[in-house]
Amino acid sequence: MKETHLSSVQAQTDTEQLADAAVATWHDVWIALSPVIGAAGVVALFQRSVFLRMAEYPWLANVIDPPPAGQFNSLRRELSLQKRVDAAAANAALLQSLAQILGNLIGSSLTTRLLQPVWEKHGRTTQDKSAQ
Repeated sequence: MKETHLSSVQAQTDTEQLADAAVATWHDVWIALSPVIGAAGVVALFQRSVFLRMAEYPWLANVIDPPPAGQFNSLRRELSLQKRVDAAAANAALLQSLAQILGNLIGSSLTTRLLQPVWEKHGRTTQDKSAQ
C-alpha cells in the first residue's frame, strides 16, 4: 500500500487509532485465551512475543510491564509513538509470534479454534497469520 503524506496532526490521529485497534485485538486475545491458559499464561505469551520481535522493532523494549487484566497500556503507548506503517507491521509481527508460540504449545488446530473468532472480529484471517 502506498502511504500518503499527511500532516503530523492527522498522522498522529491515525497512529493513535491504529494503536487503539491493536490494543482491542490484544484484549480480545486475552479474553479468548485466559480461560484456557490463565492470565499468567497470556502474559507469558505476550512477553515472549515482544521479546522475539525486539530485534526487528527495538522500541518494543519499552513494552516491559506485564498487561494487567487484559490491558496493554504500554503497547498502546509505544505503538502510538511510531509511524503508522511501523506500528502496524510491529503489531502484525507480535500477533504472528503469539500464534506461532501458541501453535507450538497446543497445536495449530486448537490455536486456530481459539483465535479464529478474534481474527475474524478484527478483520484478519488464518491465512494472514500463516503467511507472515
